[in-house]
Order: sequence, then C-alpha cells, then structure tokens
Amino acid sequence: MLTIDWKERLTLDTEDYLKNKLPRKDYDFEIIFNAYPERVNGKIPSEVVTFICSIMVQRLGRRHADYIPFYRHLWLKKGDYGKLAFSAILAKVLNKKPELYLPLLEEMMQSGTASQVNALLDKVMLPLLRKYPEKYLSHVYQWSKSDNENIASSAINLLTKLIKRRKDLLPDVLSQFQHQWSYPLGNLQSLHVQFLKTVAKLDPQLYASIWKEYGISRDPQIVELLSSSIISYNQDFDEIVENWVKSGNARVKKAGLTAQKILNKKKGVKS
Repeated sequence: MLTIDWKERLTLDTEDYLKNKLPRKDYDFEIIFNAYPERVNGKIPSEVVTFICSIMVQRLGRRHADYIPFYRHLWLKKGDYGKLAFSAILAKVLNKKPELYLPLLEEMMQSGTASQVNALLDKVMLPLLRKYPEKYLSHVYQWSKSDNENIASSAINLLTKLIKRRKDLLPDVLSQFQHQWSYPLGNLQSLHVQFLKTVAKLDPQLYASIWKEYGISRDPQIVELLSSSIISYNQDFDEIVENWVKSGNARVKKAGLTAQKILNKKKGVKS
C-alpha cells in the first residue's frame, strides 16, 4: 500500500521526468521509482509502476500520437517494468483512441511470450470487452485465429474469461469457436476443450445442445473435443459415445473410450 508521502514524491518525480527527460527522448523511466525502498522478491511492487503510469496519463493529456515511440520503447526495451507500464497506460488510453492504440497493441503482441500476451490482454482488453463488446470482440476473434500461436492462445483464454463475466455473450463467442472446429486446431485444441468445459459449467443445456448437434460427427477432432470436455454425467451422451467406441477410426474409438470412462466415473460405475 503506497503511503501518502510516497504518492506525493512519485507524483513530483513523474512530473519532473515528463517535463525534463521525456521531451529529450530519455526513456529511462525507472529513475522515477528506483528510490522506492520496498521490494517484493527483489522487485518494485507493481502498484508503484501502475501509480506512476496513472500520473503520466493524466499529465500527457491529449497528445496521444506524440508518445507512441515512448510506449513502444517501454514494451520492447524496458523489461518487466516496461511491459507492466505499457499495459497500465494502454488500459487507460486505448478506448480514447482505438484507431491509434489497437494497431500498437497488435504490434507489441507479436513480440510477446504467451504469458506476456496473456497478461497484456487481461489488463487492457478484458475490461473493454466487458463494457464495449460490440467495439472489440471482432478484433479478439481475429486474434484467436492468428498464425502466431502465443496470440491465438491468449485470445482464446481471453474469450474464456469473458464469458464467465458476460454470460450473455456466450452464444456469439461459441459460434466463433465452432467455425474454427472445421480446421485443425493443433496445440490450441486443449484450450478449446477448456472453453467447452467453461460452457458446460455456465450453461449445461447449451453444452448438451452441442453434443446433440455434433454427436453424429465422426470427425476425430470434434469427437476429441467433446470427449475431453465432459464434466458431469448426462445419459443423453451414452448412446453417442457407444457409437464412437464402435468406430473403425482409431482416434474416434480412442476418444470414445476416454469419454466412456469419464461418463462411467461420473455416474459412479466402476470400469
């Protein structure tokens, strides 16, 4: 918890940095908080960096385009502190100028690891999606199909988190996932399974309707998705699974046997 004294000092130091250093393209923003005495595992607490970023956004005003090089430098050159600062700043400014900041966000996502992009989207996009899905969902759908696996996996994780908070968006998001099931999912298949498990928890009837729609499928990927996503027993699944177990396709049969074991376990039958 930042004390009032430290808030005052950090505010003054941030203002000094913005007035005397940033105009000279001195992007070593760590000077603002290096003197802060407390550390968590040897690092400055994230709330300190987030606080100075809130001051920056207030003081920089509406000259958005002027500071794009600074923001880009934060993400690319300033390590963990810089990525945290970039996320904190974009969380406050992206909705003010999405035409400017969305391309910047997408550019920086290309260079991030899966965990870094996950954290970035959680901080910046999740709050915006909850408030303005009509403005931003289409972008996340595109990211979920990205050739960059870190971006695609982070977007899928983001959509899974979104439907937990906005259940009304579940049908629309589900339809986007269903479109992707027609193509090989590769390493992303496990994330689609996790999404389906979330659907099953939020809306068991909707989940059951997916089984009814796809139960006649012999597409190995579809069968694997359904088989791996079972979280509770439903007698309507039994006949579907029995047909998969009898399949001559090795992947379908294997997934069917997995589903059968899960259903028996959920039903309380010893295998």
